[in-house]
Amino acid sequence: MTSTSSIAPLFTNPSDFKKGEIKTLANLRAHLKVAARVEMCTIPPYLYAAYSIKTKGYSQWSPGIGAFRTILGIAIEEMLHLCLVRNLLIAVGGDITFCSEKFIPTYPGTLPHHQGRLELHLERLSKDLVEKTFMPLELPEPRPMVSGEEEEHVEDYSTLGEFYRRIKEGFKRLDKEIDWSKCRKDFQYHRAYWNQNGGGTTLLVTDLDSALKALDTIIDQGEGADPKKGTVPRNPANPQPGLEEYTHYEKFRRIAAHIEGIGIVDGTREQKTKGGPDVPIVNIDSTLAVAVLARDPHVDDKYVQDSARLRTLTTLFNASFTYTLALLDELYTQRVDDLKADFTSRRYHLERTFIASMQGVLYPIADLLTRTPTGRTRKINNKDEPEYAGPAFEYHQYGVGIYGSTAMHDELIDLCRQAMAHFPQLGGEDGVQRQIGLLPAVEPVRAPVAV
Repeated sequence: MTSTSSIAPLFTNPSDFKKGEIKTLANLRAHLKVAARVEMCTIPPYLYAAYSIKTKGYSQWSPGIGAFRTILGIAIEEMLHLCLVRNLLIAVGGDITFCSEKFIPTYPGTLPHHQGRLELHLERLSKDLVEKTFMPLELPEPRPMVSGEEEEHVEDYSTLGEFYRRIKEGFKRLDKEIDWSKCRKDFQYHRAYWNQNGGGTTLLVTDLDSALKALDTIIDQGEGADPKKGTVPRNPANPQPGLEEYTHYEKFRRIAAHIEGIGIVDGTREQKTKGGPDVPIVNIDSTLAVAVLARDPHVDDKYVQDSARLRTLTTLFNASFTYTLALLDELYTQRVDDLKADFTSRRYHLERTFIASMQGVLYPIADLLTRTPTGRTRKINNKDEPEYAGPAFEYHQYGVGIYGSTAMHDELIDLCRQAMAHFPQLGGEDGVQRQIGLLPAVEPVRAPVAV
């Protein structure tokens, strides 16, 4: 969260965002828009790190569920937080557009309005990445400020927990000014959330109590309400004894400590007890367990443009990523209907295909990218290792060049056809090509990002 971020402004009036007591609805909406951007900034780096893991199916010797499923579960919970923040924003008379070049972050970048420069990259999983980026991002308690930072970070927050607790205080203070009868609950995201590797649930924001429950879900799952405990209810909005999970901070700490396994013992050893025998480490830095992926890939990078294979596959991923966000935007324009009467509604179809797009389109393309060489090498653990590509998570501008005003869905199908010339495995009865063909046609929502 830093004010010097390279990310485009979210407000028409920058003065709407003011750190401290939230005393106006404009300031509350501005904070929620920053919150949406913060959640969006975390999702691609988490997914990129998870996709870099070669031993994705490993878990049988792990005390937990393994590094891959742990990080994937965190990323899905961040998607839940993104939708909860938008529900909160809609409830107080605002909104935001996800499928927008102004909203989708670029990497490298910095986390908006965060004390200290927390730089975010798309890079392979490593202990260094977990300890220096992911854990500070989910830090339970403020870090000490260094000399000179007070003035530089006057509009920044020390932790995400502090930031969200300020929003909670704002809701309590402005409760009487919010017209909850206009919360537009029929247009909020409420169903079709599934996360076998994490907890939480979607919530309709209709009053102060439900708003606070949504914020508690975000806070608890991140760094936790009690930073010394390390665990939170699997459903913070409805806690039940015995049904708990680790906080995001604690999950990343367990990965760095090799508790959540990666499946490879590469010969590295550490001393467990003073004077005791050395024991092998299941090492997340091993190239046997984690692929050497390109750092911060972009479709315009020379090595991508010089390779028809990489260019067409990277473009297809970006286009699919953008299309998935357009599906989510479209979902927010459709009224929630009575599913008892009609299971064929567009809203119901969008909810199901949004999840299907994440699992059946984005992941298979990303997996192909992580197994496609770039032709370059990188020095890892003092060795030159062959480098592989990775998903860029960039905004794709539809309807330009040879496509003109072609509908987004037609263009996406054509981009898949081009990539199949190099990657025929995109086809098949249950392949990416068929999954894209099943997606509903949508167009970008034209509502402005800034309200």
